[in-house]
Amino acid sequence: MSLETGLYFIQAKSTHYNVGRYYVEDRSLLPKRVLSLSQAVGGLPSEWLVEKTGDRTYRMKAQDTYTGVIDDKLYAFLLPEPAPVDWVIKAHPEHGDNVYSIETESGEGWTVEGQSESQIEIHAFQDSPNQLFTLVQSKA
Repeated sequence: MSLETGLYFIQAKSTHYNVGRYYVEDRSLLPKRVLSLSQAVGGLPSEWLVEKTGDRTYRMKAQDTYTGVIDDKLYAFLLPEPAPVDWVIKAHPEHGDNVYSIETESGEGWTVEGQSESQIEIHAFQDSPNQLFTLVQSKA
């Protein structure tokens, strides 16, 4: 099942932490880290814009900024460079409703470490629980 363009909430399946940018960031134009955040540290759900760009590819915005990879870590870019990544979002119905992996076209997937406030990393996809995410469309 493919996703349609729209606003979504993203939560790590393994930890149930929300995925997004930290609620307090520096004011520079440097890329901003994308983290897994528990509600205890202000990890309230943030909406992501998921834009369909092809048959199986998407661009994703966290707080109105496109996302991409620097040194195997997920960032949101405030400037046009580096270029955003076209993500492949694959359904995994065997793991539950609305469960997906988010991968590069070369097969490297978003990966969550166990603790809150850890940055989303990009590793070869292995269908492990820490590489699965629940995407639920926002009602807004």
